[in-house]
Amino acid sequence: MTLTQLFAAIRASYIAVLAAAVDKDSVHVEPAYRNADGLLSLEGNPALPCRADWIPVEGEFAGQSHTVDAKTQLEFEPLSFQLSATKVSIVPFTWDWLPLQISSLTHVLAEATLVQWFTTWFDGEDKNARNAEGLYGVVHFMSAITQEDQALQVSIDLGSVSEAALEDLLFKLADGKAQSIQLG
Repeated sequence: MTLTQLFAAIRASYIAVLAAAVDKDSVHVEPAYRNADGLLSLEGNPALPCRADWIPVEGEFAGQSHTVDAKTQLEFEPLSFQLSATKVSIVPFTWDWLPLQISSLTHVLAEATLVQWFTTWFDGEDKNARNAEGLYGVVHFMSAITQEDQALQVSIDLGSVSEAALEDLLFKLADGKAQSIQLG
């Protein structure tokens, strides 16, 4: 199994639930939270936008944001490999809640890398077209970056982004000279 195939398998269980939830009439699919003026609502540190999974347009729950959780987590033996000089470790995780640990990057460099990556895959202008799954291929959320022992930690809801987005993140962190990266 290749890395792309592993990411696709992890993604599949969440995407099936999300696609089924938004396969309804009159729902906003993966909407970004916006202020009254239409600009993206930015929260947290770093200040980033966020997306709901879906929001009904009409009915009893109209205007209320909804999220779905992966029903299952793909079980596999933890694996490790080298990506340039970076050791990458992967343990089971769900696509909608990826714990990420990064070592040997300064907080400033890690934040700049993560924010740039997140912003690219967030599609703040909502220009992405719906894909075959009925989704927009966008990341939904990234938590604050915290220091735990010798590693920086962050959690990411990968939303409906493709496997390529997660591979892109690994390459960007490796290019930044992270000593190690742990997914999950």
